[in-house]
Amino acid sequence: MEKENWINEIIDSTNQIVQVLPSDGLYAKIQSQMNVQKTLDTKWVWLAAASIVVLASINIKIIMTEIQSEKDSEKTALVASISDTNQFYKNNYE
Repeated sequence: MEKENWINEIIDSTNQIVQVLPSDGLYAKIQSQMNVQKTLDTKWVWLAAASIVVLASINIKIIMTEIQSEKDSEKTALVASISDTNQFYKNNYE
């Protein structure tokens, strides 16, 4: 019974809440702030674009260097596999 009384007291406490009305100019103030467009300075836009171009260029250069080093290592392996003695046949007479 005591628990039920406590619950009813809590529920009845909401009956004493008074609705608060906003000021007349609040809605207009909120609307005006929403309509204000924030723009970026063109300096920052160009800086971002230049940064992207620099990063893309660095990435392309690294990729091209890796491809070239792979080709060089393939050439080195091919050269190493070729005999440098000019003896094409094994000499069995020695």
